[in-house]
Amino acid sequence: MSNEKKIVKFHTRREVNIGLVVAFGVLILLSINIYRYFTSPHLSVYEVQAGSAGSEEKAVAMILRTETVYRTQQAGYLNFYYREGARIAKDSAVYSINDTSDLQNLLDLNEENSVLSTNDVVRLKSNIRDFCAKYSDVTYSDSYKLREDFLSDYLRYRDVSMLDALSEQNTNASGNFLTVHSSQSGVISYYSDLYDGYTKEQLTGEEFTEEKRTVPEYRKPSGISATDSFAYKLIPQEDWELVIKVTDDCLERLKKEGDSVSFQIAGDPVKYNRPYEVMRIGRASYLLVEMDRYGTEYLSERFLDVTLFLAAKEGLKIPATSILEKEVYQIPERFIMQGGGEKGSVGISMEVFDPESGEIKLDYHEITPLFYENGYYYVAAEVIDSDRYINSEGTESEPERAMLYSFLTNLEGVYNMNRGYAVFKRIKRLTDVEDYILVQSGLAGGVALYDHIILDVSAVTNDVILIEGE
Repeated sequence: MSNEKKIVKFHTRREVNIGLVVAFGVLILLSINIYRYFTSPHLSVYEVQAGSAGSEEKAVAMILRTETVYRTQQAGYLNFYYREGARIAKDSAVYSINDTSDLQNLLDLNEENSVLSTNDVVRLKSNIRDFCAKYSDVTYSDSYKLREDFLSDYLRYRDVSMLDALSEQNTNASGNFLTVHSSQSGVISYYSDLYDGYTKEQLTGEEFTEEKRTVPEYRKPSGISATDSFAYKLIPQEDWELVIKVTDDCLERLKKEGDSVSFQIAGDPVKYNRPYEVMRIGRASYLLVEMDRYGTEYLSERFLDVTLFLAAKEGLKIPATSILEKEVYQIPERFIMQGGGEKGSVGISMEVFDPESGEIKLDYHEITPLFYENGYYYVAAEVIDSDRYINSEGTESEPERAMLYSFLTNLEGVYNMNRGYAVFKRIKRLTDVEDYILVQSGLAGGVALYDHIILDVSAVTNDVILIEGE
């Protein structure tokens, strides 16, 4: 019998490959992190920079002028010889008036036969020569003014010449005719309103209300005019005044900047810088600004919209998206106790329930204030329940007792990320600059230059660790 070899198979146990398990776990964690990276909002950081911004204040100004109003002395047909805004000399013939329309008909019929005197022609030519000598392309618009002046002068000379001729031909043709001469020199205007000849002593403040603000009307008579009706007014001098209504805050800023104000009138490219006086009418503040030119440009205006330019503010430039409002405790200093630690820690005396004795006891609770200012410690609201009572420190037999809820207030601020975690820093706004806010620098507990802050606080979620003090 041959020896047969028996082969017996043994089942061996497979060993686990630790390397594969670790690699698989790492792959899972990496996948989770990649998913969270693409699905979670990202915290972008902004470095705080210095900035500045000019400040503008919109206001309403009222024009005050030395104005003399002239009215008709009799009824009749008026014929004016000067255009709006023309400068006339004393004793100039401003207009003629007669009680019948026959005179005007005679003037129209004799217009072709009218002849100007030699002196009149010389004056007209002289005005043209003076204009040509001073002309430049920059002042081309003055040619329109020359045309109006030339036409009004021609009509005045013509009418006076024809009236003299008619008087020689027929003394009754002119009827009850009267030529009115100016009693003073000045700029003539046919605009009139409620405040003709108004002075600063007459101001009550109601003039600046919407219902009292008026626009002068053009009242140059046409056709027959009644007795004692408005004829024209004369402005004898170039000087005029602006009364500008301002807020108390604007006035305080102006006082710090000096005794002059920079402003611009709506529609006028000129930027003025003029001294001012302060007027108080009732509870409102006004600036009285004296002007010495361009007054004839505003004969048809009484109220103007102006923009006041205040000195540029300097501070820190913060994106508007970085700002949030945070609830904090504003705890009076009398409720704060010194802890006596190495860093001079502080705390509050908080009421706690003792389960062994069943009584309320006082317990020292250390706090980390955001900052201290003007007798108050500011503490993040989420670190202590608002329904807890605290006691003031002192020698009184019964210390003052208050609930933390009564000290709640809101502060604007940003999240500082200098240390890798978020720390709340408060801000105080100065002004808006497009998408940025200019805030005060050097503020206790405030943001500082070159701080790294969260760019968009809407991306902050609950899983971001927020440390509310340092």
